[in-house]
Formats: sequence, C-alpha cells, structure tokens
Amino acid sequence: MLIELNQAALQGHFGAVCSAPIFIAHRQGECGLDALSFNETDRLSAMGSDKRRIEYILGRHALKDALSRIGRDPDTSTVSWPSPFCSLSHSEGHAVAVSSEQTAGIGIDLQLKKIPPFALAERILSGDTLASWQALPEGDKAKALQRFWTANEAVYKACPSPQPAYFRHYRLEAPFSADSAASIDGTDYRFMVHSAELPDGYISLAIRLPAGLR
Repeated sequence: MLIELNQAALQGHFGAVCSAPIFIAHRQGECGLDALSFNETDRLSAMGSDKRRIEYILGRHALKDALSRIGRDPDTSTVSWPSPFCSLSHSEGHAVAVSSEQTAGIGIDLQLKKIPPFALAERILSGDTLASWQALPEGDKAKALQRFWTANEAVYKACPSPQPAYFRHYRLEAPFSADSAASIDGTDYRFMVHSAELPDGYISLAIRLPAGLR
C-alpha cells in the first residue's frame, strides 16, 4: 500500500493496523533550537558534521512530540536505546518517531532512496526469505530488499538489550505481506511487523509481543 510521508497519513495507516495504540510524529525541513533542553543542546554541540546536527534536531522534535503524546518527559536526553516505549528513525531530511505505552517493545525504520546492495542479501535475509527474494524478477528485487531492510531494522529496535545483531536470523512468517508476524532464531522474541510503501521508499514498524503471546 502506497501512502504519503506525512504525519496524518502515517498515523492513519499504522494506527489502523497495529494491535496496540501507537502515536507517530513526523518532521522535515528546518526546526528551531528553542525547544531543546540543556542536555539536548549539550549533545548537539558535540556533533561535528552539519548533516548530523540537522538530523539530531529533526529527530529531537519528532521524538518530543511522540513522547508528549504518551505523557512522557519530552526531554529526549532521558531516553535510553533501545526503549520499550519509543523509537526514532531518520532518512533524507525526514525524521519519524513512534511511541506507545502498551507494547513490550517498539521499533520504527524509514528508508528513502537508498537501496541495500544486492550483495548484502545473504547477510540480511533468512533462508526462506532469501530464496523467495532470489526468485523475484530482477526489476522487483531492489524495492523488496529495501522493505526487508526496514522490517529488520524495526525488529532490531524493538528488541531489548542486548539486541540480536544478525539479520539473517530474523524471520518474517509472511515475507511478502505488508503485515507479518516475525521471530528471531534462538530467542523467544515474537513481533508483529507492519510495512508501508512511500513515494521514495519504505517505512516499517515492529511491535514486540509480550512473552507467551504468539
């Protein structure tokens, strides 16, 4: 399903498909510094590149919005990653944040324009998914790999620390469905993963299910 990259469209889509109440914030363009806390400003001053500074400011504004919606302290310097109640992603001048107080863990990932090299497929796809991807027409492989990457990243962010690091052990039960259960080999972690196509890429959101819930 193709959706627009704006807050209303993201909230409408993921709010409808997720089993728990979630809140999504989106920011792009220039954001001011006046809303930053002392600790956030201090972290910003330590960043060397303009690109990193711009991403940080955008991300802080999106994350503050998402935290405020669940009644959390909007000072993002208090958040430790991975967080069980919020997640953040940046890409190509956009930042998206998601929050929820009713999940065991949550993760979001946005990828615009960038396609993982095909050579990475064997490292980031599980056996069954890799075989299905390899069987796709050449013209469909790039978009599929981009979506799988966002799904894996979202699952990774929804994991508690220490996070399993090898994407080839992440398994989507229905890899070519926009909404799929997921698991990680060798763990009891279970997730629901929701993906949506954007005009220039994909966004995926993962919710970790409570222990014992399948």
